[in-house]
Amino acid sequence: MEGFVPAEVDEILGLRARGLRSVLLMPLGYRQPDGDWLVNLKKVRRPTEQFITQV
Repeated sequence: MEGFVPAEVDEILGLRARGLRSVLLMPLGYRQPDGDWLVNLKKVRRPTEQFITQV
């Protein structure tokens, strides 16, 4: 995934009307276990309400 155009994402999702704006895109999925150097690091778990706003 490369860059994105925040203004276009904001328009498509109607973020400005909600007083929001896009600052990043986050890919979701499953990791490939082979060669993943992050696999042994401690995971940070926070309640989803602290960092997700459903649009």
